[in-house]
Amino acid sequence: MRVSMSDVARHANVSMSTVSRVINGLEIVKPETRKRVEEAIEQLRYQPSGLARGLMRGRSELIGLVLPDLHGEFYSEIIRGADAEARELGYGLVISSIHKVGEDAPGPAIQHRGLLDGMALMVSELTDGIRRTLSDMPVPFVLLDNDLPGAPHDSVIIDQRHAVRKLMQHVIGNCGARRVIFLGGAESNVDTRARFGACREALEQSGLPLAPEDVYYLDFDYRTAFNLAARVIPSWAGSGAFVFAANDEMAAGVIAAASQAGVRIPDDLGVVGFDDTRIAQLTHPALTTVRVPMALMGAESVRLLCQRLQQRDAKPARVVLQPEVVVRASCGAANK
Repeated sequence: MRVSMSDVARHANVSMSTVSRVINGLEIVKPETRKRVEEAIEQLRYQPSGLARGLMRGRSELIGLVLPDLHGEFYSEIIRGADAEARELGYGLVISSIHKVGEDAPGPAIQHRGLLDGMALMVSELTDGIRRTLSDMPVPFVLLDNDLPGAPHDSVIIDQRHAVRKLMQHVIGNCGARRVIFLGGAESNVDTRARFGACREALEQSGLPLAPEDVYYLDFDYRTAFNLAARVIPSWAGSGAFVFAANDEMAAGVIAAASQAGVRIPDDLGVVGFDDTRIAQLTHPALTTVRVPMALMGAESVRLLCQRLQQRDAKPARVVLQPEVVVRASCGAANK
């Protein structure tokens, strides 16, 4: 049977509030009383609940991590990094997701934010409802991969513009690209917008147009990209043609559809992706992509959040992480 605080109080012949003061190291307990309580704790082998101890101190020692989804290696790597950092810093991690695109409240963790000391959040779309929710947050929060102007918060940002520019410079300068087809997620998605904008900018600077008919807005899903490519890939194939898929899953779908249609990668069509999840090394040929430090994103968001909990009045911090281009066979560079 679990020993409770009331058992310790009875054994030491003190009140529960006195036991609480001893557990929390408050100096207002007389030395002889403190010794009696400590002996009772040792004799009864009492282990105070971490949550209860935290609540007594005015905090739960729990932090939240809210992501657009929990499926797939991209999100699982963020969770892995965040969880390891939270445990290292002595916090429990509550994980939740936004289940529907356009949902105004970022998941149950925000709805029950009274249980949490702070939150790290990644939102795929900054709707008016989400902006209002974040602006009214009563606890500190960190945004992953985004900023919210006008609301005080820390952030962990991926330098997507730099990464896409480097990727486009590679496919144009080293692989001879003369036409680029862009596959993104939803048009309103923050990553789609960032990667498309950077792609268009890089191509304009190189004097290579991005035709409106070569821009497709999908959903970051392998099957959707496969189905699209299966229908239209003969019109994509040609000397110097490249597909830039805004994540590795869609790029893998294009490669699979090309194989089925007899379109050779990279001879007839080059393909590049983004994220460098495990699927990038499992495609045939292996995928040239941009490596995002996913676990580090999660770890840095938790580090910033825990730092904020210790220093509430510090200026907002913004950590910018640099992805890197990983060259494999799907772009044709290995054959040059």
